Amino acid sequence: MKGFVLAAGFGTRLAPLTQTVPKPLFPVGHLPLIGYALRLLAHHGITDVIVNLHHLGKQLREAVGDGSAYGVSVTYSEEPEILGTGGGLKKMHHALDDTFVVVNSDTILDVDLHAVIATHRRRRALATMILRRDPDQGSYGQIEIDGDGRVRRILGHMSPTDEKNAKEIEAVITPYMFTGVHVLEPGLLEYLPEGVETCVMRYGYMKAMNNDELIQGVVTNDYWVDAGTPKRYFDANLDVMSGRARVRYAGGLPPERESRVWVSPSADVASSAKLQAPTIVCDGVRIAEGAHVGPNTVLASGASVGRDVIVENSIILDGARADAQAVGVIVGKKARVEIVKDA
Repeated sequence: MKGFVLAAGFGTRLAPLTQTVPKPLFPVGHLPLIGYALRLLAHHGITDVIVNLHHLGKQLREAVGDGSAYGVSVTYSEEPEILGTGGGLKKMHHALDDTFVVVNSDTILDVDLHAVIATHRRRRALATMILRRDPDQGSYGQIEIDGDGRVRRILGHMSPTDEKNAKEIEAVITPYMFTGVHVLEPGLLEYLPEGVETCVMRYGYMKAMNNDELIQGVVTNDYWVDAGTPKRYFDANLDVMSGRARVRYAGGLPPERESRVWVSPSADVASSAKLQAPTIVCDGVRIAEGAHVGPNTVLASGASVGRDVIVENSIILDGARADAQAVGVIVGKKARVEIVKDA
């Protein structure tokens, strides 16, 4: 079985940081976002993985390499023109010749894929979507399933057959949100056009529904986060530091220097610098004399904090420098973004 990680997007909700760093490389704790997707697949024995690339694809390729650091073997699908979730999958139709799993590179989900795949096969579904309850599910777009888990409505769209019995069906369906992880058969790709930008949901799924294909939903209560906005991205890091992100496949944080202060052995922390919990200091970080780091702070690999600088409630991205006070911000090499509540 193959895996497919969608990593070609522009990350516009995290701009201008994403103008120089692709969103899948943003660190959450000690791993880049894409690392969670790859390790989820590896944890379930899915080690043959395709990653699609467009925006800053060279950086992604260099960072992930052959995938061995995450327990997988990666093949890259370059998209000179971005193709969307549907077009990206269709481009690799020739390689996706059996059941495969699709994962977004900007979400983190801890789920038993073995159980989901078993349900997918038992039901003989064309596609199986992993769903969850969420107070904001209306803003994400709702997927509605019946008592057997069959998807009856996607983003307000029903099949023509179900439309004829809409009143009866609406009485037995329950709305959920889509986590971005799904199990697909190659047959779903037959519903997608070649060489054009398309959405797998709005195009492929809806055409399959119109043909009365079986699309299954599986509901999970396991940990999930969408790290696509500054606030949600920051919250994902808080979840790692608090232990709320119980992600069994992610691996351990750097060693704890003291309670909830994790410091990589390769970090250079000046003797007069103060670290306040919770804080994560990753590989190759340099913290100068008199600096005050934390609470609720992550210093990603190669980041640095200047002399007497205060950094709190912030994320300093890979290789970025905090030479001035950083409070409630995400700092990149060429930009910084305030962490504010999502609208």
